[in-house]
Amino acid sequence: MSIGRLRPAMRAYVLAVLAAGALMLVVTAELPDFGDIARAFLFAGVAAVGLLRPMYLSQKLKVTAEDVATFAAALVLAPFFAGVVAGTSTLLALRTSPGEPWGLRAFNAAVAAIGTIAAALMFGWLAGGGAIADNLVAVAAAGVTKYGLETSLVDVAVGLQLRRNPLPTWWRIHRRDLVPHAGLYLVGVLAAVMAAATPWAILAFIVPAAGLSVLLQERVRLGDRSQRAILELADRVDARDPYTRGHSQRTAVIAERLALRMGLDSSQVELIRLAARVHDIGKIATNDEVLLKRGPLDPLESREMHRHSELGAILLGQIPEFWEGASIVLAHHERPDGAGYPRGLRGDELSLEAAVVAVADAYDAMTSDRPYRKGMPWHQARAQLVQHGGTQWDARVVGALLDLIDEDQRRIEVALDRGARAS
Repeated sequence: MSIGRLRPAMRAYVLAVLAAGALMLVVTAELPDFGDIARAFLFAGVAAVGLLRPMYLSQKLKVTAEDVATFAAALVLAPFFAGVVAGTSTLLALRTSPGEPWGLRAFNAAVAAIGTIAAALMFGWLAGGGAIADNLVAVAAAGVTKYGLETSLVDVAVGLQLRRNPLPTWWRIHRRDLVPHAGLYLVGVLAAVMAAATPWAILAFIVPAAGLSVLLQERVRLGDRSQRAILELADRVDARDPYTRGHSQRTAVIAERLALRMGLDSSQVELIRLAARVHDIGKIATNDEVLLKRGPLDPLESREMHRHSELGAILLGQIPEFWEGASIVLAHHERPDGAGYPRGLRGDELSLEAAVVAVADAYDAMTSDRPYRKGMPWHQARAQLVQHGGTQWDARVVGALLDLIDEDQRRIEVALDRGARAS
């Protein structure tokens, strides 16, 4: 995430989070004693190691064993040192990833520091200096504070970048990682109890943290199998009609190239690619007489065909690996002028991701053969895109596609010219 490439609102938000993290460190700063320094070094080291092997529960959702050390630090150390542990360990771990933008590293470090400092303050306020084992309510409140604050800060960033409200989707996103995080926090509580007496005891909790990571990895494998099954189903839907065989795969390739061309965030690019890959999966419930009809559809048949976007969204919304793309699938036949379906969205109500899939879908449909017409040559498809850019399709995405295809055409012409000269 290069800060200079972010949307203005997102850029302001990232800078505000960085400033808030720095301010919290300044406000809570205090002189250390030797025990605090030793524990801080150990906590930071264990946290950095835990961050090296993240477990991805979805395309953008990951869990790491780092939470064991940072939550333990929040319960044992003063707020300032707990924040230093969280922030520095995040920077150390991300530094091992060459090419990781510094803007992303700094933002993640600030989020970790803010969440951990807030957890430490919450525990200190409720526990009043008492022992961890005697203040389980304070421990629980600290865990809720850390988890809730960190996930919310990240979700707001994603919402600003994708132009969507993060509040309605918070539960749907995080319900899958509540139990894994609770398990990591529980190990962190045990580590904190031991480390409060003996700093080196934190090292003994690397093994149980690693065991939790293995369990999470198995969960990820199950998710991968679910994803492959859905993609295979999407291919089978395309294969029902020989004229649409491979359509979703081609649409996904075009949509991904478009998203990259437009400079979208890597998470957006992957979300668009997956949504394009399954955008027609709702046609599994479309009657063969309608789906395979060799001519124009009558009004009743059109209504039947139009249901596929809603049915696809309902299906994908039940599957954790695909629910984020369900809204894109639902909207891939919407239009900027409000004449699309199923909801008649207009203008900015249509997400950029759905607009990208819509243009990629239309381009492949226009240039592919159908039983009632041959695929359009590029100049005809280009004329259609130019004519309806801004009404049927998002003008920004159309412009990106025109540039992309024109560039491909020039590259082909140059290659052909070189081949002719060589012969």
